[in-house]
Amino acid sequence: MRIAIPVFGDQVATVFDFAQRLNVYDVDGMRVMGKVEVDMADALVPVRAFRLKDLGVDLLICGAISTDLAAMVVHSGVEVIPFARGMADEVLRAFLVGGLTDTRFAMPGCRAGQRWQRQRRRMRGKW
Repeated sequence: MRIAIPVFGDQVATVFDFAQRLNVYDVDGMRVMGKVEVDMADALVPVRAFRLKDLGVDLLICGAISTDLAAMVVHSGVEVIPFARGMADEVLRAFLVGGLTDTRFAMPGCRAGQRWQRQRRRMRGKW
């Protein structure tokens, strides 16, 4: 499985739409097999969705993401877990052990992705 996390320094980037870098992790079960850093500075919003697909990403864990970009990413076959925050490597580890729903990994005002669950259901109806 390939998991992408947009980053600013070592932290999950606040908004995927404007993130300059993306960490892409190759994961086998609960083990990280490799990590590649991808430059996203020149990627316009629609290009970001295509770049994820070209990189073979299965899952995007990010901070905020615009509704339009989220729809493009989901439509391209990449699952999205938005509203995450914290150190990127810690967020990845939390996801791998099923602990990403802990409130310390949720952006302020977002309760562990509950808002996203409702939004994703609405998006699926559009496709």
